[in-house]
Amino acid sequence: MFACIHAPEAARLAESFSPFVEVLDDQTAVFSITPRQIERIRQIPGAAVAPTIEAAVIAARHPGRSPADLPMEVLPPDPEIFQILDLWGIRTLGDLARLPESGIAERLGERGLRLQQLARGTLGRPLNPAPAQTIYEQQVELDYPITEIEPLLFLIHRFLTGLCARVEAAGALRFTLNQEERLLRLPFPTRDVKFLLKLARHELESHPPAEPPQKIRLEVLPAAPRRVQHGLFTPAAPEPEKLELTLEKIRALVGSKNVKIPQLRNSYRPGWSMPDSPLAFRYFRPAIPARVETENGIPRRLFGEKIVNAAGPWRSSGEWWRPDGWNRDEWDLKLADGTLVRIYRAAAEWFLEGEYD
Repeated sequence: MFACIHAPEAARLAESFSPFVEVLDDQTAVFSITPRQIERIRQIPGAAVAPTIEAAVIAARHPGRSPADLPMEVLPPDPEIFQILDLWGIRTLGDLARLPESGIAERLGERGLRLQQLARGTLGRPLNPAPAQTIYEQQVELDYPITEIEPLLFLIHRFLTGLCARVEAAGALRFTLNQEERLLRLPFPTRDVKFLLKLARHELESHPPAEPPQKIRLEVLPAAPRRVQHGLFTPAAPEPEKLELTLEKIRALVGSKNVKIPQLRNSYRPGWSMPDSPLAFRYFRPAIPARVETENGIPRRLFGEKIVNAAGPWRSSGEWWRPDGWNRDEWDLKLADGTLVRIYRAAAEWFLEGEYD
């Protein structure tokens, strides 16, 4: 037998009856039951019991109604077959259930037979419960608060030793010190206790607890382990653990906001990639408002200095859906003293973007 609960917090109610629960949506959960539980489940509003999973779901979602009187729309949508059934005059589940199976198989095939089994409440399938999530955590409540970092690290080391022996790899560490919770995300999956302890030390030294902790909890969030295939003739790369520890030391010195990792942005926004030129280009951050004199739309003077040659305009625009999208005309200029610069015009204003070496 199966039971279905269609109500707010359905999953929580279902877990009070069985540890194996299949959650269909935010308000629908189905699970297997024993005969002793039937009367207790029927006392819950929005609950139904049936021999099959799908029959229990339909009954729970439409309480107080006979399944035979329900419209075809309660079944999984199949517009092509629904249109054929409508031409036949089939309007309810009872109408579909009374049709001969042989005729359904000849005219509608497997899809039609499946819909008829749903209408009859005879479609059987196994329960697909979500796998139980294992929580890797340890906690302790001390008699007195810890005022020094070394005793705190001693406890964390003991926790990490036990937890890393159980988990395949850790992706993050979640600390709870009294009521203060913090999440330490790892740059790569690992279960190296020494490395994790050093990261925890850097974290606690950079951001000390708001108050001496007395209740300490450590949870290891599991992740898929690293699998790296090294070549026989490829020199070994530096260990990522050493790089991360070095970065942590730099963050402690200059602040985490001042340590960045370069990345390639998915955009053609000007200034996010180097110009297509063999010359080195120095961007001005931010761009300098410029005074440009034009003749027939072509720049002739920049800050009063004569322009010997001008190439452009190159019009570009993008990311119109963002408030800071761009739409501008770019020019490369050669000044009388040989300086090569790039300017652009946006919103009727000129800016000096940078200079070529």
